[in-house]
Amino acid sequence: MNIFNRGMVQSAVAMTILVATHASAADPIKIGLVMPFSGPAAAYGIEARQAAELAVEEMNAAGGVVGGRMLRVVYEDDKGTPQGAVGATQKQISVNRVDAIVGGMGSQLALAQASVTNNRILYVNSAAQAEAITEQGNKWLFQINNTTNMNSAAFNKYVISTMKPKTVAFIGENTEFARPLLNILKRDLAEAKIELVNVSLYDTETNDFTSIITRVRSLNPELVYVADGAPARLVQFWKQARQLGGFRAGAVTPGVVTPTVLKASEGAMDGVISGDIFSASDSAPETQSFVKAFRKKYNADPGKVHLVVYEGVKVIAGAMEKAKTSSNYAALAQAMRENAWNTPRGTLRFDAKGRAHAPYFYIQRVKGASLELVSRWQN
Repeated sequence: MNIFNRGMVQSAVAMTILVATHASAADPIKIGLVMPFSGPAAAYGIEARQAAELAVEEMNAAGGVVGGRMLRVVYEDDKGTPQGAVGATQKQISVNRVDAIVGGMGSQLALAQASVTNNRILYVNSAAQAEAITEQGNKWLFQINNTTNMNSAAFNKYVISTMKPKTVAFIGENTEFARPLLNILKRDLAEAKIELVNVSLYDTETNDFTSIITRVRSLNPELVYVADGAPARLVQFWKQARQLGGFRAGAVTPGVVTPTVLKASEGAMDGVISGDIFSASDSAPETQSFVKAFRKKYNADPGKVHLVVYEGVKVIAGAMEKAKTSSNYAALAQAMRENAWNTPRGTLRFDAKGRAHAPYFYIQRVKGASLELVSRWQN
């Protein structure tokens, strides 16, 4: 081969490498969203999709991350079951080849997803609360929502010190989500010398609550505390309760009363007390900036599910920008732990276990199809 031909070959090889490098740099960063887009928790999937789309839209409009790469969300349906969560997560990793995963719309789902993602990919549990999720030692797992203990500490304090019921009945799903809530409530009520007059746990296939509601009504407790993380079941329960005459007072465990739930309940939850890590009514500038952007895109107020998925996507993208990588998960995890993140609810930091600590906790009352802010407590 003469020098001229050798030079042409070398130039062609160099050009191929250059084009491949540029193509790789221009490839979008894929965020895998694993959510229940069908089944009893499908309402959460709708809200998660809205939030992810808004977050990505904002990041891309600002120029993307890691050298101008655009973000793209890839959706997979976990069907609201652990088996579905495993299959959808595996597909995101092996088939869709996403760069990070946001999931966790339920504790059993998050535990299943965490088992698949462990030491394979960056995983952000957006909403599930079970303590066990972040106790597995996975250094690439992070949690946006408060844990069960964090939420219960604030909410139970309000129930006991402000509502001051003498008798309480507990009704909830027989799952890893509700059972820990019950144990914490039992302890807190016992310390306050408040009588727990009834515990009713039902399986996740239940849709007729008539017998449970009738029995609890016969006991006439001053407060009925309901713990169910599936929107369709939660709405069904309160509609049936209202049809049967309702309760003296009602409370719903923190973190599950979303805009979709309120709309579907058609007033059946009016007056119910709940709590959460977010309130669209908070006057803080960072909160109202998020609310304004969400209203502009969807003509509605955002709820907690919107918040935690939005934050999850934004924090992942922010960590990628700071670490200058979308695939070095040790570097990404380090960036997430070492930085403070400005979010719609204030400054967010992750602890050694990857848990975010919410700056505030909000007590809210259902009023029609909206949540009325009762009080804001600093965590």
